Amino acid sequence: MSDEKKQQLHISEVKPDDSISVTAMMDGKKVDLSCKYAELTEEQLEFLEVNYGNHYLPVELITMEVNGEEIPLNFQGQNSVLQVVVVNSDGVFKFEKILIRKTTLPGDKTFHLINAISTIGIRFNRRRGVRVNVDTRMELEQGEEKFIILVREISYCGFSFINLSQSDVDINRPFVLNLIERDEEKSFSYGKFIGKVHRVEEVKGKSTIYGCVLAEKHADQLQKYVAMKQLEFLTGKKAFGEDIQKNNNSDRWRAEIADELGKTLFEDDEKK
Repeated sequence: MSDEKKQQLHISEVKPDDSISVTAMMDGKKVDLSCKYAELTEEQLEFLEVNYGNHYLPVELITMEVNGEEIPLNFQGQNSVLQVVVVNSDGVFKFEKILIRKTTLPGDKTFHLINAISTIGIRFNRRRGVRVNVDTRMELEQGEEKFIILVREISYCGFSFINLSQSDVDINRPFVLNLIERDEEKSFSYGKFIGKVHRVEEVKGKSTIYGCVLAEKHADQLQKYVAMKQLEFLTGKKAFGEDIQKNNNSDRWRAEIADELGKTLFEDDEKK
């Protein structure tokens, strides 16, 4: 990866394929909400450009399920917006000083409009992503060897775990995390994600804690996972089901790891 990393991103440069999330305070809790770039017609985009210039980012309605009904969120009053985070091939960028309001355009298109007072997003360390506690047994794979681990917390860019297996994880080799979700007595895989150990912490009298980073290409999928887990904690209702779409339903990950060994998968622990 080039040493010349993009340090800023103008909000008008955000593309439909980029991963977008809103960090907000809701009922006194910090929540990371995944967003999707709004699908608009050329006429609607022209209307926005005329009325808002290049200070806006349109996203589909951000909703929350209340009593079985999807309700658009109102980002006013106690539900204050802290920041918007955009993940793309250039890195992770944070936008602050923003406003979000529900807007309806000609053609009866209703969506949330992110209006940026400060239009420049600043590159920041991926490891600062919002984390959620999961405390769930999952599987970690290195080559043909499998480990049973306890994942303590996870974000869209990393996670920490305790190794419950007898054999040791090789901290110098990439691995695949099989992200397991459990619904009562059932369990299923949300997907498989490539990662590597970033640090090892020996807790006196307790287990060893492994801190890990995950490949940037998984950021969008994991961002959605983190957002849904946060909504679970807020609503007390499981957000996942067995019919969840997996991000990898084959064994392609074995070939992917082999390919990545010869090149830089991660950003060298976010050099500064």
